[in-house]
Amino acid sequence: MFLKSDRYISRQISVTAFYAVLILSVVLVLGNIFKEINELLVERRAPISFLGIFVLKLLPVSLVFTIPWGFLAAVLLVFGRLSSDQEINSLRTAGMGLYRIASPILFMGLLLSLLCLWLNATVSPRSKGELKVMLYETFKEDPLRLLDPGVVQSRLTGQRIYIESRNSDDSFQGFHAYELGADEISEWPVGYLYARDVASITPDKEVEKLELRLSGVWLEKYNEEQPIQQGAAGEIEPWILPLAAGKSRRVKANRLDNKQISELLANPPTNLTVEKLAEFDAERIRRISFSFAPLALAFVGIPLGLSARRKETSSGSGMSLGVAVVYFLFFIIADETQGSSLILTKVLMWVPNLACLALGTFLFRRATKRA
Repeated sequence: MFLKSDRYISRQISVTAFYAVLILSVVLVLGNIFKEINELLVERRAPISFLGIFVLKLLPVSLVFTIPWGFLAAVLLVFGRLSSDQEINSLRTAGMGLYRIASPILFMGLLLSLLCLWLNATVSPRSKGELKVMLYETFKEDPLRLLDPGVVQSRLTGQRIYIESRNSDDSFQGFHAYELGADEISEWPVGYLYARDVASITPDKEVEKLELRLSGVWLEKYNEEQPIQQGAAGEIEPWILPLAAGKSRRVKANRLDNKQISELLANPPTNLTVEKLAEFDAERIRRISFSFAPLALAFVGIPLGLSARRKETSSGSGMSLGVAVVYFLFFIIADETQGSSLILTKVLMWVPNLACLALGTFLFRRATKRA
């Protein structure tokens, strides 16, 4: 039976959680915008309108983290206030136990967990994949953005491009191209090309490439076991820059939803190693486990809020930050163990939820005995 007290507590939690999630989401989205704005607007020269699309696609990703954290903060603040105002004691005097008082909030945590599961397993990975595709398509519509002067372009796999200046007729001066090799982790490039002038540029969108006509060319080839190989050429035509190289062709776990990952694991491609398949499986389990954060954190947050017995928001905010950091830390540790043991990784990913359930049960019993 849904009592008036249930509606009262649920309304308090809902309003507080809404504002907490809103504030945290704005902070997280703005942080990501400031982090990526240089690459989006300077290096990739994306239009300003793309920032709006970027925010919309990034919002589901941020909600996966802000919903559990905001809900935890709301639980701590509201139950701390109810406890300090003796409202919890009044309900218990009327014959309601702590578990009964907390039941609508735990049910709300379950509903939020299902929402997070949908976001985490379906919406968030699709948003990441769609954002990458949209950014690539925007770039492909105007491939000359790749050659904006004064910016080191790093979007082509295995290459770094730098242009000194651009003329009014869209020709360039001072063309520098560094070849990094397939792994891109070497400290030194494996090759270098300099051209005094880029006299002609032919964008070819059908085959996704730029054909350049270079003049005043200087070439260098580096090899640790051999002397530097150098050479000069009056002209090179065409010099090909493959645009498709800027679009990652590797299958990444964070851009596939759980259904796609399950299908991939059922029929694995031949080019994926056992270690890579284990990484996909671990990502699928991590999403499911992490989605139950609102319910797990509510088990801990309710008795902690009762024990705080303060009206100050600083107490609840600080406590929610500490609990959330410890909870998220377990997932970071689990991610670090992926290379050693898949079974250990899966176990560690469920440890935070089980630990919150055990700790919450202990704190509930202790609070019941103290009353």
